[in-house]
Amino acid sequence: MDEVLRDHLTMFETFFNAIGFKSRLGRVWGMLALSGKPMSAAEITAELDMSAGSVSECLNELREWGAATAEFSSEHRCQMHSAVSDTMSIVTTVLRRREALAVQNFKDNARSALRHVTESYGEKDPRAKTLQSIVTTSEIAEATIQFFVAASSAVPSDQDSRLSRVIRRMTAIGMKVPGELSKMRNNRRKTSPVKEDAHV
Repeated sequence: MDEVLRDHLTMFETFFNAIGFKSRLGRVWGMLALSGKPMSAAEITAELDMSAGSVSECLNELREWGAATAEFSSEHRCQMHSAVSDTMSIVTTVLRRREALAVQNFKDNARSALRHVTESYGEKDPRAKTLQSIVTTSEIAEATIQFFVAASSAVPSDQDSRLSRVIRRMTAIGMKVPGELSKMRNNRRKTSPVKEDAHV
């Protein structure tokens, strides 16, 4: 990996930490994503100056979240690790396994508290309004997560197909499509119009 790309590893660490993961997970995944080739755990350990145990733990967790794959190489006589190229599948896995559960638990607890407040203090109690808002907001969040997961599923596992499906769903319900997504969709139509229509 050249020095310019190596400087970008900090970005991966910062992002992973910001969304609730250990920063070292971002560093290892960034190394896999930017290396351009499969890497052994020993190579990652040497490149990042991390302990073998820490690298092993990170690789196991990345595979668990669907962010990395491992395949035994007879040439290297060890497992070789790669970052998955379909990052949207990582997002949907995180949404299903972590965010959706957190939102559901928050909603259920707010609903339970709301029931207690209204039964004990009446519907006009100011706490009832706040708790009802939490329940409603959580339901909107759940619907948004379900939309995103549904929009990116049941399609071939290549990134363009998943993105195209999400774009079509967004357009269908009147959502604004970000500029980069529109550009990718237009480029895809120019290069393979038949394939684009096949997944409608």
